[in-house]
Amino acid sequence: MAASRRVGTRPEGPSVHVGSAWRLVFRDLALDETAILKRAGLPPKLLQGDGSHISVDELYALHEAVEAEAGPSAVALRAGTVWSTELFDPAIFAAICSPNMNVATTRLGEFKRLVGPFSLEVDIAPETTRIRYLCRVRPDLPRTLALSEMAFLVGFARRATREDITPRQVSLPRLPEDLAPYQSFFRCPLVEDSACALTLAARDAELPFLTHNERVWESFEPSLRRRMADARETRSTSEEVEAALLELLPSGRTQMTDVAKELRVGTRTLQRRLAAENTTWLEVLNNTRERLARHYLETTRMSPAEVGFLLGFEDPNSLFRAFQRWTGTTPESWRADPSNS
Repeated sequence: MAASRRVGTRPEGPSVHVGSAWRLVFRDLALDETAILKRAGLPPKLLQGDGSHISVDELYALHEAVEAEAGPSAVALRAGTVWSTELFDPAIFAAICSPNMNVATTRLGEFKRLVGPFSLEVDIAPETTRIRYLCRVRPDLPRTLALSEMAFLVGFARRATREDITPRQVSLPRLPEDLAPYQSFFRCPLVEDSACALTLAARDAELPFLTHNERVWESFEPSLRRRMADARETRSTSEEVEAALLELLPSGRTQMTDVAKELRVGTRTLQRRLAAENTTWLEVLNNTRERLARHYLETTRMSPAEVGFLLGFEDPNSLFRAFQRWTGTTPESWRADPSNS
């Protein structure tokens, strides 16, 4: 259970805003707000007024509390539908004014990436569009969060096009215990996979939105750009570097030049900004790798060699040497120690 924190105080590190929209979801789903917040270790008045910012760990605890309180009901599916129909959010309204799903999710992905720890990766290919939802500071996703995001995206596409779109596939880190209502909604294979992703046929991703309105987009765009600029100013350089590394490491892109390109700055500028925060590129890289290594060894059955690959080590022995420096022991010994679980 997360430690309770006073309402109004902002957590250190990446945070997520929660507020009245959550209260709306709880009410529509007939869930006990007080019981959920208590179970998650969050303040009872967290969602009142304009809401508050909570850490990613606290958000995960909130989703887990929702699932525990809701029991076996298809709460994630219902939550995704509520989000899609009732939530007023400038980014979503800007997206729904897009010409099609490809443009809409690209806009949403850019906004999400710059204002918080979550992002959408949109891979547009000749025959399919794959939209992956991920958290850049924790590689895992709560089941209700993953399911509700996929339900939101499918409902969003169907509503904007007024077409009964059927995805090619929905990939989830953990499948729901009761598959039937989700299969009825998605009407496509639900596959257990490390990625949380939605795959659409190219034709469906390019279907014109009946809600397309460039004038409305132009009216929303300036305020969204300001919000993104404000978000960049509140994040430290080391947080931005870590977020970029979480996306780049599995592809083996571990050089400072890779991250600098991702952040659209020069390597000297990046070094200077990190020095101003009393840290270095190598220190952030090692800290990120160590945190991820511990997470993968604790929460998955992957071999150390597989973990090393995900951390961008070319030689499997490199992880063993690095892990010895970080912990004084081997990955296998650390995993077998009950005190680390």
